[in-house]
Amino acid sequence: MKLISKEKDYIPIAIGIKKTIHKEKKIPQRVFRKSFKYFLFITFEEIFMPLFFNNVKRYLRKKVENSFWITVIDPDPKDYFESNFDFFGTIEFCISDTIDDYLSALNDYPASSPADALAHNSNILIFSSYQNNWAIYGDRESDIAVCAFSDSEQMELFNSTYESGLLEGIKAASEYAYNEKEEIPFKNEFYNNYK
Repeated sequence: MKLISKEKDYIPIAIGIKKTIHKEKKIPQRVFRKSFKYFLFITFEEIFMPLFFNNVKRYLRKKVENSFWITVIDPDPKDYFESNFDFFGTIEFCISDTIDDYLSALNDYPASSPADALAHNSNILIFSSYQNNWAIYGDRESDIAVCAFSDSEQMELFNSTYESGLLEGIKAASEYAYNEKEEIPFKNEFYNNYK
């Protein structure tokens, strides 16, 4: 596990984010760039659970990758986290890291302000790797995370290695995220953007 506290380490991640999402957009809008066409869904809260970490590690092993990173999009990684806590709200994990490493990183940093830990002060998160052919965009407000892939093979590999917790398709995800009557326009927009 590595806290990203140096600009030179954050720059490749920032470039990856720009290639992956439109930072100015938010769910239910389509946040992913055109190269990401295939989607699976989980709940936002699941990304803070041990099962999620194990599932991502299993996926990376099958892809023969050895690391991934998580970064906060909101609050801003530079303007908020770097200026207040000397790290970019970004953590890189290796497949050799343990569940305890993962949970500790999400809950204990920055040490000077536990309320600002990523598990507590992150409205929007993104997970990805330097390969830039998969990403997970988590939105706390809608309590949904969209797993996006650049090709169907990546999506199928993720789907086959994810042991449990995936929502059963776009219909289930849109109903989970927007189940109140007044949220029907958001539900329809989400459905149309990710079907």
